[in-house]
Amino acid sequence: MKSICIQLTRQLEKKRMSEKDMTLYILPSCCKCEEVIKLFSKLGIDVTVINIFDNLDIGRSLTLDKGLPVLELNDEWLDYEMIMKRYKSEG
Repeated sequence: MKSICIQLTRQLEKKRMSEKDMTLYILPSCCKCEEVIKLFSKLGIDVTVINIFDNLDIGRSLTLDKGLPVLELNDEWLDYEMIMKRYKSEG
């Protein structure tokens, strides 16, 4: 049992190391945004947080079909539901 836990821990560490380019786009006072930030903090995942009102590049477009937060991860875009599905099981 202990070796399984060690293997899972190593897998999570490798996954986190490969996910270095993580950017979370948020709105101020957004409950879902705060929930994702707290989850990443709990999991020890470093993520760049960008408030779209303050820091979005003018030349960059961001599709918000499913609202915020949106996580940009290695050329993949995850909405709130996808973020929670992927990372909540780790917590």
